[in-house]
Amino acid sequence: MLRTLFSGARDAVARVLIPDAGFTWKRAWSLRLIELAAASDLILNVVPVVSDYLPWWLTIVLLVGAYVARLLVQNKEAASGQGS
Repeated sequence: MLRTLFSGARDAVARVLIPDAGFTWKRAWSLRLIELAAASDLILNVVPVVSDYLPWWLTIVLLVGAYVARLLVQNKEAASGQGS
């Protein structure tokens, strides 16, 4: 019951805040990369055992990728009239 309540509320908020939430979500690579960078940084700092397997520069690479995705992809979509 809670799952259906929360999914309905999420859909209602998405429809109110962003008119085309599905289109935006499919192209939100910068947001996904920022979330991955935050998760990797959190894992590296909280679980020291994992630092042997994940490189320290992973967070930097993900953030640079998010910056590039934000600049390149958003500029292409704005030029073609698809994005806002």
